[in-house]
Amino acid sequence: MNRFFEVVDKYGEARNDEPYFEDGLKEIIRSHDLSQKISNKKPTDPDYKGLLDELFQTKIDDSVSIVSPFYCDNGCRVKLGKDITINKGATLLSAGIIEIEDGALIGPDVRIATVNHDLKERHHKFYFKKVTIKKNAWICIGAIICPGVTIGENSVVAAGAVVTKDVPDNVVVGGNPAKVIKEI
Repeated sequence: MNRFFEVVDKYGEARNDEPYFEDGLKEIIRSHDLSQKISNKKPTDPDYKGLLDELFQTKIDDSVSIVSPFYCDNGCRVKLGKDITINKGATLLSAGIIEIEDGALIGPDVRIATVNHDLKERHHKFYFKKVTIKKNAWICIGAIICPGVTIGENSVVAAGAVVTKDVPDNVVVGGNPAKVIKEI
């Protein structure tokens, strides 16, 4: 395993002035290069699916649809279920792990982040927390999902919402910060 991810998984934080950080940068560069190749192709191109498999370092299910352009900085840290759609312009900052369960719908220009900067040492110290998108959740256009958040089953995150806290199952949330608008 990558030493950087060992530190992230054990402590939930990392420093860019430590030797292990180089391992993390290698994955970012690998993922960036593949994201760029994916973004320059149509999903119908014959090698598109193979590039996605290479990015995520696993064979993703044929029912998963990811529309270019698309960016992911740590492909090896994304776990995808089945029947998922990730629409164009999505950004996955995934060093802290992103798990997207079956049936989830990720709208255009959605941002999912698992990393945050330290307030005092913002150029050197980073915190990482897993993001989970549960079954059949729908993240609408332009929403931002912050580190450590779980989006509940069947829940909807409204367009442009900024989600800073867990979302329960079967609700609609919206706003900044996102709050429950109604139950489904």
